[in-house]
Amino acid sequence: MQDLILVGRWVLGEPKRVKKSARSLRIARVQAQRLRKRRRHYLRWGVALAALTLARPAYAQQPGVVTPFDLFDPESGDGVKLGEKLHLYPRLEVDGTFDNNIYNTENNEIDDFVLSVRPRFLLKPDLGRHSLQVYGGAEFQRHADVTSEDSDQYDIGGRAVLDFASRTELAIDGGYRHGIEQRGTAGDQFLTDRPIEYDRVEFGAQLRRTGGFLEMLGEVRLAEIDFEDATQGGVPVDLSGRDVSVQRARIRGSAPSSDHTRIFLEVSGNRVRYERDDPISRDSDGFAVIAGMRLLLTDLIQLEAGGGYIHQEFDNPAIENVSDINYHLRIDWTPKPDVEVTALAQRVVEPSPRTDVPAIVATDFRLEATKVFGDRLLATAEVGARREEYQGINRSDLRLHAGLSAHYRLTNNVGVVGRVGWRQQDGGDFGRDYSGVSATVGVRIRM
Repeated sequence: MQDLILVGRWVLGEPKRVKKSARSLRIARVQAQRLRKRRRHYLRWGVALAALTLARPAYAQQPGVVTPFDLFDPESGDGVKLGEKLHLYPRLEVDGTFDNNIYNTENNEIDDFVLSVRPRFLLKPDLGRHSLQVYGGAEFQRHADVTSEDSDQYDIGGRAVLDFASRTELAIDGGYRHGIEQRGTAGDQFLTDRPIEYDRVEFGAQLRRTGGFLEMLGEVRLAEIDFEDATQGGVPVDLSGRDVSVQRARIRGSAPSSDHTRIFLEVSGNRVRYERDDPISRDSDGFAVIAGMRLLLTDLIQLEAGGGYIHQEFDNPAIENVSDINYHLRIDWTPKPDVEVTALAQRVVEPSPRTDVPAIVATDFRLEATKVFGDRLLATAEVGARREEYQGINRSDLRLHAGLSAHYRLTNNVGVVGRVGWRQQDGGDFGRDYSGVSATVGVRIRM
């Protein structure tokens, strides 16, 4: 009976609505989403009957699902109008963090309070069917006690999307970043007097065709990273051996195999070139092949899984090539409109920060759950693991992390954020072991 009522409403139209509260309107939107899903249900039956009549396959669209991010209404700003079709969107984030192990060392742990100020901007003109964005910002970190860890980071970049046809677009992006390496990561091997600084220039282009029977994607990315010299105990440390350029390319195609399944094939390649070859040549070339499928298991569960092969060949014959199983997994589950769970697993070959190691094979696992409370509060819990296998030496690091964060919209332009986190690394026989906890409270302002 309920289904017949819904069909009748669909055919005759919805009744006029009276003015409701913001909460009621949000609930009504969720109910409307569910109604649209039911309508698609009837449409799929109609398409299936037409398919049987015409003796040809039909491919139904995936129904929309309400997620916590659809319900959450974060702080936002109207921006500053610079012209008839040009807007500037500035924002500011300020937070304070207590960290009980700022150097990420196993012994002699040092705690400190860190103040971070992050101004950012987005410049966005109105180009109709095309789009262009210019963005940038900075991050200034100041420590209460260990002032040698203070840092200034900044970046600027842009992205343009050209809409050639209804289903074809070209996206081009590029940018520059001056940043620091986090303590305890693969590059932090010398315990330098100050954090290691680097400059990164990156460019990318992606051509994508979506929405049809055959979806295609082609992408190229170019990156060049230059490291500034550091000091250890006042003694200069030359880091030019870490300067590297990385070129990546990939092609991906997918096609439906049923109403709820798409199969895909992705082929990618990379080329890594270091500025210096001493003490050994670390240049390498590699490729990866992965095939799998994307499934709509139910209206609330989507799964993308694939397996394949990964290979990295080094110029130095003394270093054993990487030949291993490749895999990719992503699960999106929305058990209720206000809850979403995401799981991700993948592998990648990355440049090495050490002059005696040509590359690092990194494996990432991540599980994240998000829940919204009303339309003002968004909470997220996350756990993850990352294994880094150093090629050429007997070292493998396992890094674990977990965190809980919350984002509350205080006013239409101001939000407050909070986070607590835990981390631990097992460096095996030759790496660094450490653990630490941190707590952050901050404010976000949108203008």
